[in-house]
Amino acid sequence: MTVIDHELSLLEQCNAIWQATREQERQEQQLREIPPLVRLWDGEMRLQHVVQAEYSVQAELIDGDSGAFEIKHPFDHPVGQWLWDEYGRLERGEKRNVNITIDYCESRLSGLLEYVELEGDEDGDQVITARFLSDYERLKWYHVWANPWLPEWIQFPRIFISAGPATWLLSLILDLQLQRERGSTWALPSDPMDPAQRGTLNQSTWSMVVKPISFAQAMNDGVLWSIAASRFKNFHELAQPIMQDSEVSPVIRCYLEGDPPPWPGANLRHGTRVVSFEDRSGRFTTGAATGGTIWDGLIRTISEFVGDFIDSTSKLATDTTIPVEYFEPGNRRPARGMPLAVWRDGEITGLESYRMRKTGSKGIQVITGGHSMPGVNELISATVQMIGDLTAMIPGLPPLGGAADAILRPFYEDTILAWMVARSAARANNQGWTRYFEYLSSDGSKAYTISSLMVLRAGFWATRSYEAHEFSARDGAPFLIGETGHVWLSDRAGYTVRGDKTGRIYVDRVHKVQLSWDRETPPIWTMTIGDGSELEDPVAQAWRKFEALVSAFQQLGF
Repeated sequence: MTVIDHELSLLEQCNAIWQATREQERQEQQLREIPPLVRLWDGEMRLQHVVQAEYSVQAELIDGDSGAFEIKHPFDHPVGQWLWDEYGRLERGEKRNVNITIDYCESRLSGLLEYVELEGDEDGDQVITARFLSDYERLKWYHVWANPWLPEWIQFPRIFISAGPATWLLSLILDLQLQRERGSTWALPSDPMDPAQRGTLNQSTWSMVVKPISFAQAMNDGVLWSIAASRFKNFHELAQPIMQDSEVSPVIRCYLEGDPPPWPGANLRHGTRVVSFEDRSGRFTTGAATGGTIWDGLIRTISEFVGDFIDSTSKLATDTTIPVEYFEPGNRRPARGMPLAVWRDGEITGLESYRMRKTGSKGIQVITGGHSMPGVNELISATVQMIGDLTAMIPGLPPLGGAADAILRPFYEDTILAWMVARSAARANNQGWTRYFEYLSSDGSKAYTISSLMVLRAGFWATRSYEAHEFSARDGAPFLIGETGHVWLSDRAGYTVRGDKTGRIYVDRVHKVQLSWDRETPPIWTMTIGDGSELEDPVAQAWRKFEALVSAFQQLGF
């Protein structure tokens, strides 16, 4: 790092800054030119091979889901033979599972072997294809028990429910399942995720751990609150709508000997996967850049909920100060919600493709329901039976309340307080005179319950106005893609469109990063901004966000 002497003349200072900038560019280019380090580890995380004779490698990380790594390798090479020889690995005590780590540009990708495939062609060439899944896949193999502290034959209460800032909540839920896996019998403190309260919890033998985060720290970060309810739901299915709704991202890193400890005092075994949930978006806290123009720069907005907590709105962030970390020499990481990387289509090489769609909102009101709110049908039934039982006062007549209730139930059941309607005044004002009217978000649910509010919100989300886009950049130059670079998975980044006279900058979160190379092509990153899923079916997307939470509340009868 170059230190600028302020006693120098202005020209000399400018030259010094320029030289420091050129040196940093040279170092970043050197990072791109160092070949990736691909290592294969056995099931006990003992190093077996360094991959150096591969035909090609392609690896991708997806925000909030499993990515795939694929290696094509000669079969007659020791690496190919070892990958194929599952029986030999078991005989030697190396176990069946194969771990992979890929280090490149100060980033580490890791995962477990999914399958190996052997192909032979007419020329006699034999190629091994090894497919791995990223470490996020392991989270899909945990289920959130109703009570993780009790055995399976006694699960009381019948449903697990908790609330809190999304980063803390997800960490807590996963940590409880990891403790259940390890049979931990430690006493539960008031805040299980607070590093100061975890006491003597020994995690030195765990293959996966959660990075501690206290409730107070998560509150101080201002992360969006969420509610989680589960009765043996899959962790991924439970966590995915929470992560998408709060724009929180899972970060999983493979800890290897020699790495700095992931938190002070961590005592971890070589190869442990360390999981954390991080808010890199800032949409609900400091404000996130959601667009702008090449003339005015990026505009930050803060998303807020309106009074009914069903629809949301955005307001302009008035704090336009540049984050202090952007002035720290050597720092390349972007501040939360403030992207560093903006690609200019037509001016900077590296643009591969983009696909965009603008969709207007539909409908000004959403309806839901079908069943009366809890207690209504029961109250009517009790009233009918009480009145009917008055016949017992007539000599010779038995109480007829039960018979009367059986006859009248089809007429009164689910007729009172069985439907809800929410109307958006903003949509009514913005859509114009000719418009779609209403949308049935779901029928068959109980009205005037917590779950019905979530269903209404899902309905507004499904019919909202949105811009869906998918942008890919190869290499990313002049920006450095990587964990310590200018942009990485779940960071915000932007791009412009050639020929767009508005000069608008389109900004979204990085949904996927892919690393690939072969014998003729050097390693190159391909980055995707925006997941493009909204280009398919927004209604299905909405239900993936909310159906898990809705069904959980319905089980509780809320």
